[in-house]
Amino acid sequence: MKHRLPIFPAIVLGMVCAVAAGVFAARTRDQRTAASTAFGNAAPAAAAADAPLPRVAPAGPPSTGHANLVPVPPPAELIARAGERMASYDSLSAKISLHSQVFGESLIASGLYLQGPPASRRLRLELKIKLGEKVCSLQQVSDGAALWIQETTLDNFRLGRVDLQEALSQLHQAGHRAGVDVLALGGLPSLLDSLNRSFDFQSVRTEKLAAGPTYVVLGVWKPKMLAVLMPDQKAAIESGAAADRSRLPRHMPNQVEVYLGRDNLFPYQIDYARAAAPGTHNDDDPVLSRMKMLDVHFDQPIDPAQFVYKPGEAVPADDTAVFVRRLTR
Repeated sequence: MKHRLPIFPAIVLGMVCAVAAGVFAARTRDQRTAASTAFGNAAPAAAAADAPLPRVAPAGPPSTGHANLVPVPPPAELIARAGERMASYDSLSAKISLHSQVFGESLIASGLYLQGPPASRRLRLELKIKLGEKVCSLQQVSDGAALWIQETTLDNFRLGRVDLQEALSQLHQAGHRAGVDVLALGGLPSLLDSLNRSFDFQSVRTEKLAAGPTYVVLGVWKPKMLAVLMPDQKAAIESGAAADRSRLPRHMPNQVEVYLGRDNLFPYQIDYARAAAPGTHNDDDPVLSRMKMLDVHFDQPIDPAQFVYKPGEAVPADDTAVFVRRLTR
């Protein structure tokens, strides 16, 4: 049975993993489906209930409890500090594990994330997802001058190119905050920045993963995002009325939980959940998508060749304008 799958809810460019999973699912199951934004604001599909991921964090030992026993900064400030910390390292490397559950379809992806010094604007992201006997892939490579975006699906190959100098110029003209250079990468700093712009982070608790103690920062969609996700309520929301969050399409999460290392503020895990009571944590609430960063290394040498992309004979599309719009909306 085919379902009208929109692009899986993603938080602009930083959450490229979630975007990729949804794009692949959408193009594979129904080529007629098209999403008008990166958040997939298509109408909800009539589908069987999803089989949720296990709600308990699988990345390490059992939780030490949800009590917040240590003083912590305000939630949104924690996310902002984490983004600044990610942009300060000379290098970052990590393996990516992504598991999404949409309309009963389990999508498992794995990949690699590499980030060079902020001044270099170098990035490499690779993500592969197996669909049946075939493998789809997403690759982003920034050499400092251009960001190359390659998508390979079951029946399509697309190559895009972002002129980073032009993108930065447009971002500055749009009044984007200082230090936007690293945001043009679309990597972890951009992910955390876009999370802060899309979610209202309301609470912090402490838990322990294999990587060590973490702050778990919980947020719900901001009204401006709900207006995009639920266009039938757009006029009411923009007039100041409270959104009826229960009408959010069932295949979309209604909150996010970001697991930040207590010592280094690294985002070791990000859960997109469908909570019975948005803004609260319950172990029984289903997780629709979970991204984990494993085998993380800071300030270790990375071969410069990892940040080189050779397009060969492929002619890239100019994605500069689209890229800037996604960062500034």
